[in-house]
Amino acid sequence: MELTILVGTLVLTLLIGLPLPMCLAGASLAALLAIGDLPLGMIPQRFVAGINSFAFMAIPFFLLVGQIMNEAGITRRIVAFSNALVGPMPGGLAQVNVVSSMFFGGISGSATADTASVGSIMIPAMKKEGYSGPFTVALTACSSTCGPIIPPSITLILYGIIAEVSITQLFLGGYVPGIMLGLGFMVMTYIISKRRNYPTYARPSLSELARTAVSAAWAVILPFLIIGGLLFGLFTVTEAAAVAVVYALFIGLFVYRDLKVTALPRILFQTAIRVGALMTVAAGALVFAWVLTILEVPQQVAEWIFAFSSDPIVILLLLNVLFLVIGMFMEAKAAMLILLPVILPILPEVGIDPIHFGVVVVFNLLVGLVTPPVGLCLNLAAKIGDVPLNQAAVAALPFIAVQLIVLFLITYIPGLVLWLPGLLG
Repeated sequence: MELTILVGTLVLTLLIGLPLPMCLAGASLAALLAIGDLPLGMIPQRFVAGINSFAFMAIPFFLLVGQIMNEAGITRRIVAFSNALVGPMPGGLAQVNVVSSMFFGGISGSATADTASVGSIMIPAMKKEGYSGPFTVALTACSSTCGPIIPPSITLILYGIIAEVSITQLFLGGYVPGIMLGLGFMVMTYIISKRRNYPTYARPSLSELARTAVSAAWAVILPFLIIGGLLFGLFTVTEAAAVAVVYALFIGLFVYRDLKVTALPRILFQTAIRVGALMTVAAGALVFAWVLTILEVPQQVAEWIFAFSSDPIVILLLLNVLFLVIGMFMEAKAAMLILLPVILPILPEVGIDPIHFGVVVVFNLLVGLVTPPVGLCLNLAAKIGDVPLNQAAVAALPFIAVQLIVLFLITYIPGLVLWLPGLLG
């Protein structure tokens, strides 16, 4: 009865268009009223307690790093360096798009930030050189999904907080899948570009390659600075995020000098809006997850799954299908906050490693960023490129196929995820 009220209230409030945090908190309130013997004051208490975590502070800092780097002209330098590296390949500018997203994603940790920054440069440039609008938009949106899997990743940080596992090991586990995804996009881009005879760039001289590498080096080394500090125990993930902010300010103000002091209030304001939106969703979702725990939903889900199968291969398949479907209709972070507290207790009973599962879940939900009806990155890229969403969705199908192939490989070959954490962890 209580579970029906909880789910029914959530669906109803979502249908009438209330903000997601209000939907989650309202559904939790309705369920507590139905239970009857718990004080309603527990909701605001859990609302605050859910995000009262030191590790959560890393998320605002990394969001701020992305904003600073974007303002500091880093995107332009990364595109120039990527052009020197892969421009001579078939579909040169399209290859530059993919490599730029891999570099930029490793700095911002956000797919939407990658789509906005890289897309604003690459989409007009590619269309000007004769690339079709739907292909350009689809490639930009899909390649941006490398960002949340290549460290530092805001989504992996969130998983680490929920699952209470090492964020450093999650970061290390994301490298191989992220690089595999980027290389897969490059292969698909090569095939399409050869068929459509898209243009290539002349091979740069060594001096030009060196010049662009030096120009982009300050930004490119930031992810390695973060990972190195974590591996050697110099700082925690939250402290690493703060160090990254200081580093980004330094290169923006004193090295590249494209970042103006007068822009800092606007950057802080924009970051505060994004942080506020994310944290209210997180707080509401954690209250919702707490109510699910009270109603013993994780135990019921475990019983249902084990009644179907106890084979880890089958269970991983079921969970992948679940997250793929959910990702089509719900933003990745909200989906994780709601579903993971229900699913995580099952993992030890079937021998699924939480680090491996975390990377698989985050990778899985990235597909939802480019699949309608939500498809945040695809929608954003389509608006930048002024391309109808249905045309962009069709053009994205080959790249979604690449995502699904890599997802299958990392799901059933755990070593692809766990090798690097085992080597360096």
